[in-house]
Amino acid sequence: TTTTTTTTTTTTGTSTLPPLPPAPAPVELLLREMYHPADARLLKPSRAPLYDFFMYRVQNDEEYAPENQNMASLAGAMFYLHNEIVWHVPRRFNKTRIQKFRIRMKAPQPLYEKGMTFGTRVAFDRGMCTGPFECEKWWERYGYYVGCNDVGSFPTSQWEDTCKYTNAVWYSLPGQCPSREIRDKTWTCRGTEPGGVCPPGVEPSGSGNCTYSHELVGEISLNELSGIQGDYGEFIRLGGREYNQWSDRGVMTDFWDWKYSQYHCDQRVAKANEMFKIKFPDVPTDDELPPPRCNFNYQSFYH
Repeated sequence: TTTTTTTTTTTTGTSTLPPLPPAPAPVELLLREMYHPADARLLKPSRAPLYDFFMYRVQNDEEYAPENQNMASLAGAMFYLHNEIVWHVPRRFNKTRIQKFRIRMKAPQPLYEKGMTFGTRVAFDRGMCTGPFECEKWWERYGYYVGCNDVGSFPTSQWEDTCKYTNAVWYSLPGQCPSREIRDKTWTCRGTEPGGVCPPGVEPSGSGNCTYSHELVGEISLNELSGIQGDYGEFIRLGGREYNQWSDRGVMTDFWDWKYSQYHCDQRVAKANEMFKIKFPDVPTDDELPPPRCNFNYQSFYH
């Protein structure tokens, strides 16, 4: 996996293949009984606190759950857009919107006992974990934890001096059968590698296969965010550009100008927050439901 691919998969799934459909309820129960971790602590609820906060996903017009996917804080999503998406013509991967998900999360006991809420943030490509290192080895040790990294830290420390977005964080949400691409997932794999998503309506317990739940609560248009009036294709045909990485400017829009100015980056995040608040006034803001600190610790986790 190249550096570009790793960062690209950070807030998206790039696959155009539909995910394996959910199992019927009786089958789902049987699948969950196939999970037999070596550490008995992973079969029990953990003593970790339950967190309730938001994650964001940059998405095209396809609809699928954020499982075996990479997610972000809003600032992390904005950096991803700025660094990987909006300077391409047309936008890379045909991205059209930012989705907002309410996440409830509880760390598994082995991870919590090491003083962490999050494990290492892994990358997903077509629904398969691609690293860093051996994904399944660490899920076997800690359970199917939610991963995080500050954008400028491991495993994407190459962006330390580039990212000027305050509180830019990337996340990973392991779903069923994360060791295989979407087209290769089987029912058996879904049972033996259940991922961390809890059954619908079930509060996360922190057991190894129930560490998070998700609920889509809103989305905003990239066209509206960037100040593009009307059709995106027409904007491009008329010579418009959201952002040119060489000039650090847009054409016919200035929303993405000044990529390396922390002030301008923070203003962009504030604009996106404002759009979500106007469009979904009953959904709390990140200030009202703040995320837990990304406390993944490399030394503690890998030793």
